[in-house]
Amino acid sequence: MLSAQKAGEELLLVSSSSDIHGSVLSDAFVQKNCSLHVRGNLRGNLTIERGAHVVIEGSIDGKVINRGGRLVVNNRGIAEFIKEEGPPEAEAGGILKINLTAVAFNWETLAKRVAGECAAVVKGDAFGCGIDPISSTLTEAGCRTFFVSNLAEAKRVRAIAPNATIYVLDGLYAGTGPVFASINARPVINSLIEMAEWDVFVASSHWQGGFAVNVDTGLSRQGMSPQEAAAIAGRVSSPVHGITLLMSHLDHPGRPDHPLIDRQISTFQDLRRLYSGVPSSLVGSSGIFLGPKAHFDVVRPGAALYGANPTPAVRNPMIPVIDLRARIVQVRKLAQGEAIADMNGWSARRPTRLAIVAMGYADGYPFPAAEQAPQAIVGGERCRVVGRPAMDLLAVDVTDHTDPSAVRHGEMVTIIGGALGIDDLAAAARSSAGEVLSGLGRRFHRVYHAN
Repeated sequence: MLSAQKAGEELLLVSSSSDIHGSVLSDAFVQKNCSLHVRGNLRGNLTIERGAHVVIEGSIDGKVINRGGRLVVNNRGIAEFIKEEGPPEAEAGGILKINLTAVAFNWETLAKRVAGECAAVVKGDAFGCGIDPISSTLTEAGCRTFFVSNLAEAKRVRAIAPNATIYVLDGLYAGTGPVFASINARPVINSLIEMAEWDVFVASSHWQGGFAVNVDTGLSRQGMSPQEAAAIAGRVSSPVHGITLLMSHLDHPGRPDHPLIDRQISTFQDLRRLYSGVPSSLVGSSGIFLGPKAHFDVVRPGAALYGANPTPAVRNPMIPVIDLRARIVQVRKLAQGEAIADMNGWSARRPTRLAIVAMGYADGYPFPAAEQAPQAIVGGERCRVVGRPAMDLLAVDVTDHTDPSAVRHGEMVTIIGGALGIDDLAAAARSSAGEVLSGLGRRFHRVYHAN
């Protein structure tokens, strides 16, 4: 048996019977009469010599050269969720492609970094990527615990994952206890008022489902105070206390040197001792990279699953999930000093050629920060987005494009994808990748694929 660390080598050379639990990131060469079983995805090219036998449980991204061997690809799980949504491609102003295999790979990558359980945060319609196909994919990948925003999302995940544990982050509203019971979901209790409401429901219904206690260990985020959480810790001495998770949220996980991190971890450790026997969870995507001191029993990755960089100071360990392209609806020439309406005072400082693209703030395109212009890829070249987006339109400066003929009506412009990552657009807007992802509208032609 080989570990998935083999995937980091330049070439995986298989000269015997090899079983890899995880994905392979490099090219693979399987010699004559040898076998390879990859319980994950193959991200590179695959060469199979005569008499070799290869089984891939996920997908293959690269080319396959089969010289007389046998290849079996069991990607049925993810393939079941491949679909298209929204207006037809020919009628849509943009095309949003979401790579489900990449989502599964990112979850798997994060799960390998922790000794405990790796859950998944699919709140906000899975950060705008679609809660149904994303939850299906993650269930197939092995995820067993999901965190959602509200009961409506909990119902959708339950329909897909009948045996999963589902926590509802927005907590308990008055009168919603029966709904939690009907779908076997667990509220995240954020206050003593919610806890009292839950206790009344449990006493009257004899429901034995559990709940999470959320504690604010940092900067006045949602949750009980540490003092309130300590005061009710005595509940765990009861055999039917119902607390299935103690959780909090790390405020500055992307800044490992921030002084509040160690303080929050210490506070949470103290509370964890009071809640003996109850699983605990503190960190999401970025916090996973702080190491075991922050992991506890359950980690809750969110934006990183969808390709956002959880380690802003270094290279992104995640692989891209989305590719977003929008259509050029007009090419315009402006004289020096000319302006375009709805662009917040922007005017051409020289004779300028603009590609007007069918995407705007109604599609979730963020307003850029004044000092940093976002970019788009037009005809294979990076070009500046100028001005502010209108509701339906975006202006891209193509004046210096080396091939003017490549900028034509109807051609597609890459907004996110290739050399332009989701974090690049977020940085240009002084925003976060999660915010940009969650804002992506439903007017695109959406394609969910597995390669």
